[in-house]
This record gives sequence, structure tokens and C-alpha cells, in this order.
Amino acid sequence: MADAFVENFDRSLAAAFSALVKATKAAGRLPSDIAFHRTLDESIDTRLSRTSDRMLHMGNTLWMQSRPDPSSIAIDSIDDVAVEHDGRWQTGPRFRPVIDAVDTLLEKIDIGLDEVLKTSAHKLRTAASAQIGKQSAPVVTTIKGNSLDYKLVHAQNIPRPQLAFKDTIDNSPNTPFVWKIRNKVHARVPLDYGLPSAKVAESPLGRHLHSLGIARPGATPPSSGTTTPRTSKRTTDISGVFDAMSAVEAGSLASLPHPYEYEISHYETPEWLLAASEPQKPIDWDATPFQFVDTPEQLHAMMEHLRTAREVAIDLEHHDYRSYQGFTCLIQISTRSTDFVVDALALRADLGVLNEVTADPAVIKVFHGAESDIVWLQRDFGVYVVGLFDTYHASKVLNMQHHSLAHLLLTYSAFHADKKYQLADWRIRPIPHEMLAYARADTHFLLYVFDRMRCELLERGQRLVGVDMTEPDGEHFGMLAGIDLVESATQPLELTLQRSQQTALKRHIKEGYDAEHGMGTGGWAKLAKKWRHPFTPTQLAVFRALHEWRDSCAREEDESVRYVLPNHMLFNISDAMPTDTAGLFRLCHKAPPPVRLYALDIVRLIARTRVRAEARMDEFRELVKDVESQGVEPVHVRFDDKEDKEIVEDVPDVLTSELVKSVENIVAPTSSLFGSFVPSAVATSAAERAREIRSNLVLTVAVPIRVITGPTEPEFTPVPVKPLVPKSMMVLSESSAPSISLPASKKTKTTEVLDLSKIVLSEPETPDTPVSTTRKSRKRTRTNKPEPETNVEAFEYDDSARDAIGESTIDVNQPKKVRHKKPKSFDPYKTSDSKFDKRPTRSRVNNKSGNRTLSYKK
Repeated sequence: MADAFVENFDRSLAAAFSALVKATKAAGRLPSDIAFHRTLDESIDTRLSRTSDRMLHMGNTLWMQSRPDPSSIAIDSIDDVAVEHDGRWQTGPRFRPVIDAVDTLLEKIDIGLDEVLKTSAHKLRTAASAQIGKQSAPVVTTIKGNSLDYKLVHAQNIPRPQLAFKDTIDNSPNTPFVWKIRNKVHARVPLDYGLPSAKVAESPLGRHLHSLGIARPGATPPSSGTTTPRTSKRTTDISGVFDAMSAVEAGSLASLPHPYEYEISHYETPEWLLAASEPQKPIDWDATPFQFVDTPEQLHAMMEHLRTAREVAIDLEHHDYRSYQGFTCLIQISTRSTDFVVDALALRADLGVLNEVTADPAVIKVFHGAESDIVWLQRDFGVYVVGLFDTYHASKVLNMQHHSLAHLLLTYSAFHADKKYQLADWRIRPIPHEMLAYARADTHFLLYVFDRMRCELLERGQRLVGVDMTEPDGEHFGMLAGIDLVESATQPLELTLQRSQQTALKRHIKEGYDAEHGMGTGGWAKLAKKWRHPFTPTQLAVFRALHEWRDSCAREEDESVRYVLPNHMLFNISDAMPTDTAGLFRLCHKAPPPVRLYALDIVRLIARTRVRAEARMDEFRELVKDVESQGVEPVHVRFDDKEDKEIVEDVPDVLTSELVKSVENIVAPTSSLFGSFVPSAVATSAAERAREIRSNLVLTVAVPIRVITGPTEPEFTPVPVKPLVPKSMMVLSESSAPSISLPASKKTKTTEVLDLSKIVLSEPETPDTPVSTTRKSRKRTRTNKPEPETNVEAFEYDDSARDAIGESTIDVNQPKKVRHKKPKSFDPYKTSDSKFDKRPTRSRVNNKSGNRTLSYKK
């Protein structure tokens, strides 16, 4: 059909253009007063009505193809698009949706013509248009980094390799991943070992497996014997697996078990691996044979060489920007004598043969950081690894400072790895020479690094046998990680192999999409939490809808979500919530092709989501109004006796009678600060005692200024505020009562001591006309006047107490500015002729100014 269209394209285009010109001319010949002529001739009115209805039907049909919900923009008459007013046409309410629909249709037509015109049958293809669709020369863009400059190697019009894959890529969110392996080589148990025996023919997983031609006849017990000889190629025909997972729920993603789980879990380490040997240095770079494998014949020759090796080094290069799940582009394999780079795009369907080497337990497979590589091999080729040695885990056990491959190559091989091509596009074909050298270097020195690390693990294990590695002051502290006590010389190496086995057991599991809660690595909840972007409820609803659309579009087009709609554009659109395509394009600088293609769909999705979100918010507001109109208010009742008693009796008591009795023996029943805090002896039950303690714990404590308690008082941290008396210092005498040393007056010429035990910081129940004296602060002014003398008369003391306190008193007079006070203010320290009771009735302190207010009885 496409070829017929191309062959007749010129004729079809000419006919369409001729019809358009005729229709335009006919419309131009219509008189301006057409409405008047329609009233004169009924036949003209009938024909024009039929023509208008036909055009309206054709327009609605086109719009139905351009949007999923055509009813929201259905055109009933010309007045919906344009309205005539005073002889001039004005835009109608449906004008903008119609323009957006036309723009979308033209964009799709343009894209479709580009696809068709790429064929060689079109006669009008010029030399310039012949280059459309061909890959351009690779371009290197340097990106400056903090410690390293990265080279981004890319090209234009790179063909999408997945379009040529023989296997179907399944990106659906509700179907699980199914094994690609069909024959299990080096098997100790059959391929279907460990699968559930229940039939799940009617489950989603069962129907999915059945559609792939997979069914399971029944489980088979493990094979007898301990190991499979290296020459044995025991295979098990899958002939279709399995009724797995009998409890699979609709829409859930169950996964099949690891087909080599038994072989990896029961792996027996070769004896030569645990014995010390001299590291074998690699052959010089230029002298090592290198082969790029991109044909089945070259792959067969490579496999013949790998079967003779005892250890191989493997690495992968991956691409995931123009694919939803990603795909492997290159596989680098090195032996002691040869380096191979396999084109995984050209040989994707044939690389399952690698299991003959990777699943052989007698061959050691050396990787670095194999967690992703193991999953990619399973997903793309059905390749599994038995006998893995991960140099990353070895660097962890050796407690090295850095764990990257570049650091290991520099440490053991003195090779500076050029990591500038980590951002290269590995789909480019042919591969530039620099990129091939970068890929080859990852495995060329890896076997020598493996030898050095294996010897170092054995040497440290032998040297540290019986040493406790947890002693921080020990001589060997930090030499090994993950080991508390070295019990044998091979323990560090065995720990590395054990961790490598756990890596080899990883499985590829497809991730679904949780639209409601946004869970998962690609869910909207994780992205919103990471960006910490503030959203209104309506904006959050739009964000969730756009995130779901992005994921659905990426799965359908097999593109990454970053390519379909980058994160920064997603947040910008969710913030602004544009109402038309023009506003959408203003928010997306260099809008990605999917956004340009589905711009109208995105705008309509935003509009529908906004309407639904605002409707839900209106319902919530109405609910709040109904609750408020009913007079419902929050009520909180504390320490209800009845409820407290029930709770204490139901819950096991913590305050038992024995505990309370033991507390009474060691704790004083009263405190000078907090009063009585131990239950009285009247309480008989533990519940009543607990209730009494809980009620007594509700305290209101006024913290005094700079109080030094006696030996029998509880300790607490005093609040740092200004001292009570200028030029004074607090001292602690040998007696139990605290005191303050006052400066000597001119009359007495001796130092006076103020006994704080005479001052009670409490208020009597019925005070008798207290006299309140307050130091009011006034604005400070700097002056050079000399400080006034302070005349302080001491309170009355007992003679014996005065002599005892005076012996241990230290007089320290420090110069300090004296606050200027009003002449009428009353200060008990300056008034020596007044006679007062020894105990003030009230004492208060202003924490900000440090002023103190005392009340005395006359």
C-alpha cells in the first residue's frame, strides 16, 4: 500500500491540490449576502445545508482521530468556531481547540510523509533528501567535570537497533519477565526444578506464558552426584515452562526463579583457585591479538577459543537513553592471550551460546561491579554466570581506599584508564577506534588484577590467622573488612567468592507502575520527594497525571522517560498547567519529539485533570462546611478519674507497690523546690498511687537566679542572669546555708555576708500590706562621672552564724557600672535605718534587665 502511494504520490498530490483550489474559488464566488439568497431559493438553502453538514461531519471525524475524547470539542455549528458581529468575524468559544487539532493533524501528516518519502521508489528524491535517515559522522563533545573531562560521543540519525531485534521487547507493566534460555547447559538440576507444581493456566502469568508457547509438563528431581564434569553438556529442553506462581493476582508482576540457583548455591570452588600462585603478567597491548566479532562465523571461532580457557574477563557496554529498559551494545571478553569485542546488537539472537562458558563452574568469570552486568545478560541474551569472581567485592574485603576499576588498574597494572568515554553512545556503527580501545582496556588487564588480588587475599589471610580484627588499637586493624576473627588462610578469599555468588543470583524483574501510590524506583512519589517541589493539590494531580502519561508513552514507544519528557520540563508544566499548545511549547525549551507529537493530548489531559481535582476540592470544602455548621469542636479531657482507673487496671502496672516502697526508702519525701512528690501512705492500691504520682508531676517551677544549693539539695544547672548585688560574689561556706559576700561600707570597713537561708522565695497566704520596691530601668547614658559609693547595711544575723560564715568568706570587689536609679525608688540594700522583718514576703526577678523586686512586712 505504501509503494502504491509512493508511485502515485505526484498524481495524488496534484489531484488534492486541484480540489482544494476549486473549493477555494467556489467559496470566493459566493455573495456576501448569502443568507438573503437562501431565503429566496429553497433549493439553494437545502444544498448549502447539506454541504455544511457534510463538511462538519468530515471535520468531526478528523478530530476524532486526533484526540481520544472528541466529544469535548465537538463542533455543532459555525458559531462554535467563528461569530459574525457588525460585519466582522470574531473567534468563537471552540476556535482554539480546533486550531490545536489542525496543528496536531498537520504534524502527524508531516511525520508520516517523512517516513514514506525515505523509500527509494519516490521519483522526486534529491541528493540532499537522500541523506535523510543516514547516520552522520560521530561528534565528540567535551563536558568539563570537577576532576575529569568527559567526552560525549554522539551522532545524528542513529538507527534504532531494537527495530531489527528478532525477539519482541515487552515493556508492558502487567506482564512478568520470562526466561530467554531454552536449553540449560552444565545443569545439575533440570530447568524446571524449583517451580511450583500447581497449574495456573487461567492466571495472568499462565496466559502470558501460554501466548509465548511455554508450558510445563512437571517438575523433575535434582540429578544424582555432586558435580557435573566440565565436558558434560547436559541439557534440558524447556519445551515451554511452567505453571509458575499459582497465587498470582491479576495485574501483579510475579517473577520466575533463577534457573541456575541450585548450581550457584552449591558451587564448589576449584582447588587451584584456593592455592597461591605467581601472577601472570598480561601481554603487551600492541602484541595482544584483538578481534571485533560481529558475524556468526566469528562468534563460533571465538567460542572455540574460550572453551580452552581456565579464566576469562568479561565486561558490558549498555545504552538506555533511547530505550525504556535499555539494551546491551557490546560485550568485551579477554583471555590470557586474546581480546574480543562482540557486537551485541548484530548478534543479539545468537549470544545464548555464551552459556557454554559462563555457566561452566570450572571456568572462573572475572567481572568488576557485576550487579548490573548479571541482570543485563539475563534480560537480553538468557546468559547466566556460575563461578563469578567480582574484583569489586575483593577490593571491599581488602578494605582499599577506592573501589573503582580505574583505581584497580592504576594500582596493580600502572595503567591510566581513560574514562572520558563513559557517556558515549554505544549504538554508533561503525564504532570509532578510540571507543573500541576504551572498551578493550576494561578487560585486557582484568585477569592480571584478578591474580594480584587473589594472591593478596591469600597472603593476608595466612598472615592474620587467629588475629582479632575488631581491636581498634591492634597492629592489623583495618587490613580486612567484614571479618572479625580470621580463622583460616583462605577465609578472605572465600568471603569474596561468597559475595560474588550473591551477585550472580540476582534476577531481572520487570517493574510495574503504581499510579495510585507512586511506589517503586520510577514512581512519581520518589521523584516528588527527591525534588522537594511545592505543589498545590491541583498541581499535584496534574503532576501525577503527566507522570503516568510519560511512563505509558515511554513504554509504548520504547523510549526512556528522560527522552519523552525530562524531569525539569515535567515540573515546569505541572506548575504552570498550560491551557494551549503554545503555552506548552513556551515551557519546554527545545521540546522533545514526543511532546511535539502529542502536544494537544497533553493539554487536554491537563484540562481534564484540573477539572477533576477542583471538583474533589469543592467536595472537601463542602464537607468541612457541613462539619463546622454542626458545631463539632475538638474536645480534650485530661486525667479523667474513671477513664484513668480503667486504663491503669487494664494495662500491666509499672508503678508496683514494691517499686514505690523501695523508692520511699531512698528518696526524701519532700524537696525545698518541688515539695512533696512521693505518694502518700494513704494510697492503698498501685493504681491509686500511680494516679497520685501523675497528678503531682504537674508542676509550675519558678527558677531562681544564681542559686547554689546545699549538699542535701538536688543538683541542677542555674540560669545565667545578672547578679543580685553589684560588686558581689556568691560563695559557699562550710555550713549548709548559702551566702553572698557584700562589699564593705564606709562606716563598718568590714565585709558583710548575706545569709540566703533567711530569704524565702514564697508568698504568704494573707500578706499584710506589703511594700513593693522596684528598680525601674531607664535609658542608659554614657558619662565620665565617678561611680557613686554603695552604702549597704547588712541584715540581722545570729552571732555564731556570722562568725562561721565570715571565716570562709572571700571578698572580691570587681568594678562594674552602677545603674542610675530614680531618687524615689526604694532599695533595701541602701536603706540602713529601716527596720524590717528578717524574711521578705515576696521576691521577683526580671530576667531581661536583671532587676529584682522584694516585698517586706513593715
